[in-house]
Amino acid sequence: MADKIIVGIYSLAGCEGCRHEIVNLGEKLIELMEKYGIEIAYEPLLGYTSEREEYDIVFVEGAVASIEDAEKLKEIRRKAKILVALGTCSLLGGIPGLMKGRSINGVKKVYGSEEKHEGIIEGEPISRYVRVDYWLRGCPINKWELVELIAKIVGGSWFKQGERRFEFCREYLRDIRGKILRLHADKCIICGRCVGVCSSLGVNALGFVNRGIDIAVATPFYEPFENTTCILCGLCTAYCPVGALVYRNDIENVQGLLSKHNPIAYIEPEALAALAEAEEVDPGKVITALRELGFTRIIIWSPLADIQLTHELNIVPVSEAEYKYVNQFYPELRKYLVRPPTPRLGYHSVLITQCVARKLHGEHVITTRELQVMLKKMDLKDLRPSKPDGEIMPKTYGYVKAVGPYEVKGILEAVKRGLIKTGTIVLYICPNGCIMGGGQPYSRSPFEVCVECRYRTLKIVEGKYLRK
Repeated sequence: MADKIIVGIYSLAGCEGCRHEIVNLGEKLIELMEKYGIEIAYEPLLGYTSEREEYDIVFVEGAVASIEDAEKLKEIRRKAKILVALGTCSLLGGIPGLMKGRSINGVKKVYGSEEKHEGIIEGEPISRYVRVDYWLRGCPINKWELVELIAKIVGGSWFKQGERRFEFCREYLRDIRGKILRLHADKCIICGRCVGVCSSLGVNALGFVNRGIDIAVATPFYEPFENTTCILCGLCTAYCPVGALVYRNDIENVQGLLSKHNPIAYIEPEALAALAEAEEVDPGKVITALRELGFTRIIIWSPLADIQLTHELNIVPVSEAEYKYVNQFYPELRKYLVRPPTPRLGYHSVLITQCVARKLHGEHVITTRELQVMLKKMDLKDLRPSKPDGEIMPKTYGYVKAVGPYEVKGILEAVKRGLIKTGTIVLYICPNGCIMGGGQPYSRSPFEVCVECRYRTLKIVEGKYLRK
């Protein structure tokens, strides 16, 4: 390369978060420029606005979302000796790629009018239009990986990303099937997120097996999920980043029912709230969307509606997941355990739930995520909100809620030790309760055990039975 290495940093459709990571290098960026003789000719965030006819290295952030973006990208490629894709948007389409299947009006609200962005495209990676020499993954990128890449390029350590240095193949791939859950071994990248969340619940149905290049995630002895300690909460499917873990998809069954009949929809409050939040609309618009799909009546159903308060000690699992948890890990408490609440579903009715374990009720049960897929081509923001046709909600209160794995275990231990002898206890095994169930949209906040839950559990174990 020449004495001065001319660099340009450009953005297409994206949030510019990767470029901000470059700026966040601060003094390290200045050191890099001095060490390698780098001259940044174009990066408006740093005040450099002198575009050149030729660059040694160009970094491009963002996806192609319009004809204007595509033409600009081709011009950049013509000027650059080396082109580096920055972040998920440029590499895979990222957030702009979510435009796929959306109405043109909805896209215009985000990206402006067609006059401003001629010929809006459904957010595509830059490799669809030009050759990419190197890429940095992440949302945003890891700025230290950027430093390392620059050092390799400038230092003449030429390499091809994705180059096959040696034969690598896990020859013994074994899928794990179950009635509700399935693990696709060929998709698994051994990130361990599913193992972590399963362990945090104290269930440990998933773990690592084998060693070296044959390492894999599996159930004990590759048994089906139902034959292990799995409680079918489905949280592993929510935390898997590559779709290797999935639950049974019942969209086709529900669509078949909608095409032949006029079914009733029972939707849990947490599912309605989470979908409205994920789509950034009023819950009433979700109700209207359900009617647009073909449901004749929409009923809000809470599993707490049928809870009966007694003077005796009752442990109420809010779903089959909690029921399996108590049966497996606290068998001595079965005498206090009641069956989990179930909706009175007829043949022409569908349950919309945040709980993967409720799929044990049949093939006309879909999760919030499945409903989100069914509504994907519908612009919810253009709909008028409406009210449900009825509500089946709790009529009595006075029970104790144990929310999240930490609190559930704490209160069951308190019962086991005889500190709690009367009253009704409702168990929610998922972190923060059903609002973070395994079937909820991915936009929910990361896994955490809240401080309030820990505090309430400690009070219960100390013998102070809190009735709420």
